[in-house]
Amino acid sequence: MFEISPAVEIEAPPDVVWEFLTEIEEWWVPSNPEHESLEILSEHETLREGTRIRVKERIAGLPGVAEGEVTELLPRERITWEAPDTRYRYYGLTIRVHEGVSWMLEPTDRGTNLTARVWATFPNTLLGTLVEWSFKHLLGGVEKDHEHAMKELEYIKAEIESSGTNRRDSRR
Repeated sequence: MFEISPAVEIEAPPDVVWEFLTEIEEWWVPSNPEHESLEILSEHETLREGTRIRVKERIAGLPGVAEGEVTELLPRERITWEAPDTRYRYYGLTIRVHEGVSWMLEPTDRGTNLTARVWATFPNTLLGTLVEWSFKHLLGGVEKDHEHAMKELEYIKAEIESSGTNRRDSRR
């Protein structure tokens, strides 16, 4: 298993950051060149607990497909998405991992601290142990996943701060 928690401070109130985050179809793909696609699989129009999402992306150069759901949604505080059966391709093998992310918002004097807590658990098998070791030590996967998450966070920060919405008084 590994876990990382990169963060940025955004000069905007939590309401504005929350509104941006919940429009995931708008920002997720363009936030990182490793993102290929995002598809909302649920029929409801707003992000909520139980919303099913499928993403295609690369982490540390490994192509993957993750299908999961929003498992926790606390307005203006935290959104958690988990994909218990994510599939990555590694030297012709399909590796399944349980992964997830929690985007956490914390008000600050200057705006909002946004943290992306990202984790992955590898299968408890000999192959899973070998893949985890390779991911961490040969591919530098933990560091690359940290860079990956930081690209997303920096994109969110730049989009919100450059849009002028950080000065908007959002009272939702």
